Amino acid sequence: MTQATDQDRIALFPWGGVIEDFLAPIGIDYIGFAEQMSGGWLFGYVDALRRQNVETVIVALSRQVDRVERHVNPRTGTVTYFLPASLAYDALRRWPGDTDDPDRPRFRGARALQDLVRYTATPAQAVSNILRETRCQAILAQEYEYPRFDRLVQIGRRLKVPVFASFQGAPPPVSWIDRVIRGRSLHAAAGLIVASVPEAERLQREYGIDAGRIHAIPNPLDLDLWFPEPRDACRKALGFSPDATIVVCHGRIELHRKGLDVLLKAWRDVVRQAGPGELRLHLIGSGQDDARFASLIESDPIPGLRWVRRYVTDRSEVRRELCAANLYVLPSRHEGSPVAPLEAMACGLPVVAADAPGVSEILGRDESSGGLVVAKNDPEALRQGLSRLINDPNLRACLAAQARPRVEALASLDVVGRRLAALLGAGRGRRTGHLAP
Repeated sequence: MTQATDQDRIALFPWGGVIEDFLAPIGIDYIGFAEQMSGGWLFGYVDALRRQNVETVIVALSRQVDRVERHVNPRTGTVTYFLPASLAYDALRRWPGDTDDPDRPRFRGARALQDLVRYTATPAQAVSNILRETRCQAILAQEYEYPRFDRLVQIGRRLKVPVFASFQGAPPPVSWIDRVIRGRSLHAAAGLIVASVPEAERLQREYGIDAGRIHAIPNPLDLDLWFPEPRDACRKALGFSPDATIVVCHGRIELHRKGLDVLLKAWRDVVRQAGPGELRLHLIGSGQDDARFASLIESDPIPGLRWVRRYVTDRSEVRRELCAANLYVLPSRHEGSPVAPLEAMACGLPVVAADAPGVSEILGRDESSGGLVVAKNDPEALRQGLSRLINDPNLRACLAAQARPRVEALASLDVVGRRLAALLGAGRGRRTGHLAP
């Protein structure tokens, strides 16, 4: 790739207060994040934009640094800057209750204080300095329903840099403070990336955002990393039975958001109603609810369950697990533009997915795009979808044949990269494109 010019560089900002809010539950530190992690929303965008000769700089806040640190991913060359959180945020985040655990405020009125504390997390001067130093010509925030987006809009306005944001599943604001500030920020943004139709409709209905400023671009997937491998060879390498029917699911362990409680209830009924033959449910991942999930399955064992209790950064290991399975399940209650089912589909798996935001935009509703969509938060609907594919190998084969072509047409790095580059370029064209001194 040729060296990008100043006109081809953007800054990507993850959600949350500090990066450890995301990393700690999966057992990775900030250096591992910068130098080892791949995939997902953030790194998918990096890879897709690189295909269009657009350079990216990741900017994150960390409680493990006391000064700005710069790290380079040895595989991709992607630069990540870690900034210390503001002193005010560091001092106040635990006082009213953890600012990133809004369901557990410590006292009456603490939730409103949590909202205010979140706005102190992003140090405006330090962020401005990084943007000037790197000559980034656009800012892209992971989530618009988070105070960091509001702060970035303010910074972008001062520096005359356009700000974009995507929807990755963050819930709507609960306080009037957030709602008022968020509405102003959304109207000031250069563009919003929203793959979910219901979410796009909510933006228009609740905030009055013009439909022309909302862009239905899915999260991208590197098809050179996700591809089918021979099932028998994968099962032999992993020590799995060649005759078992294996259902697989991978990602973060979050009981409610990811619908894992729904999956366990549905799976019990699948096994109970199944005919002869070995049924296996393979779950790969870790997260903030590891202990709760472990306690749940220890107190009431799940038939045929195998849980790989760690966050797997080796994409080839995850790919082998997927390719060893017969079908994939996504039981989530809430998503934004899910990547996990795309990874499974690229590996040639048919999918049974709950109708969380962003799912129907991938799979449709007519069973012609690689999977079945069932009602979310409904164990019986999920059970029916799983049983249908388990009991019908011809339907599995038909959906599997549709799966990878669907990902190629919808979410490849080239397809998404072109759309992102065009959007970000249009945004720069509406502004001056020069950083204020």
